[in-house]
Amino acid sequence: MDFSNLITVIIISLKGAIFLSLKLLLIIVPLMVFYEFLKQITFFKKGGKVLDYLMGKVGLSSRAAIPLFTGIFLGIAYGAGIIIQEARERSLAKEEIFLIGLFLATCHAVVEDTLIFVIIGGNGCWILGPRIILALTFTFVLSRLFHYSNHRI
Repeated sequence: MDFSNLITVIIISLKGAIFLSLKLLLIIVPLMVFYEFLKQITFFKKGGKVLDYLMGKVGLSSRAAIPLFTGIFLGIAYGAGIIIQEARERSLAKEEIFLIGLFLATCHAVVEDTLIFVIIGGNGCWILGPRIILALTFTFVLSRLFHYSNHRI
């Protein structure tokens, strides 16, 4: 490869990186603004109380709801800013951050992933169901192991 081809590849790569960064910026900034707006609405504050019970069943506190649901519906990449912000603001325990990560590793971006596979002929229930069941099971089991190991005599 000669020097001019190398320069061309670098320029094309930089253009692609800048374009991707701008796309992410156009997605993440409005999401962060929208999220801050939703945090102030009473309906969403009260809805969190309903989730407290369900979150507790898998070993997560209500503080983990926002980062968890951000990752579930928006995906890890697009929701990362909110996940990191909430983890810092709400002082989540290391175990809880791990459990959120575990859940999201198994079950993230459920809307977009499911729709993509449905469009190409997949069955949405068979795509989404096992992901949710596995995520809930893994999170539940590990939360109980964390609880047991922290409360041993």
